Amino acid sequence: MVQLEHKSLARGITVMETLARNGACTLAEIYKLTGISKSSIRRLLATLVDRRLVRKSLADGKYRIIITLPVGTGEPVPVEQAYVLDVALPHVTELTKNISWPSDIHLLDGDRMRVLDSTRPLSPFHLYRGVVNRHINIFGSATGMACFAEMDDDALVKIAAHTQPSSRWGLGRFKLDIDGYREHLNLSRERGYGARIPRYIGETVFDDGLAAIALPIFRGNRLFGAISLLWPKAYLSIETFAADYLDNLRETTEAISHDLSKLPP
Repeated sequence: MVQLEHKSLARGITVMETLARNGACTLAEIYKLTGISKSSIRRLLATLVDRRLVRKSLADGKYRIIITLPVGTGEPVPVEQAYVLDVALPHVTELTKNISWPSDIHLLDGDRMRVLDSTRPLSPFHLYRGVVNRHINIFGSATGMACFAEMDDDALVKIAAHTQPSSRWGLGRFKLDIDGYREHLNLSRERGYGARIPRYIGETVFDDGLAAIALPIFRGNRLFGAISLLWPKAYLSIETFAADYLDNLRETTEAISHDLSKLPP
């Protein structure tokens, strides 16, 4: 029995090392990399997810390690982010079930936004899937706009200056200076939600064809990120979509913020 337990422990460590070394993996990819039987991998992953050492993304079905191991070369999912997902996913899942349009969960991560997860696979509409656990431009995205609307001008100036040299992360990507961006930000504050700026087409090599509106989420007084709603931009204007669904989004973000405030430090 002891030998069996040691064998299971060794396999579990092998799975974690594989995720740490290779980044996010599907069950099939773990099987290919380790040679452990798929039935054993399923049991091991179920235990690791239950013990909060690994998490499975809703958006792409891949497993990601939450802790840092010495062999790690992939980027682990911080524990705090995993807790945020535990809180937010049930709410955005219910939102998608109710209105059909999908949501993305974005974390404010320095001078960028990080995609934590998405309900796009749950939506009956076949939208571009996107990629989770990656950064997107804070200035162009609806979630970034929603976060900036909650910040003071000093924070905007600081982030604009820090990203200015980058053609990908700075305002130059959109042929805007900070005054031009303030015009978009003022409009966002008047509307009461964030929206993509017109030149933003997502982080793909082609236009993803989507529009988005977003509202911020908080943990107590701390601005944590934002939740977006997405739809094909050719289908409805931003104003029409917001008139139909902004209240649903606001109810969801308020519920998430309420639950986040109850998390222990």
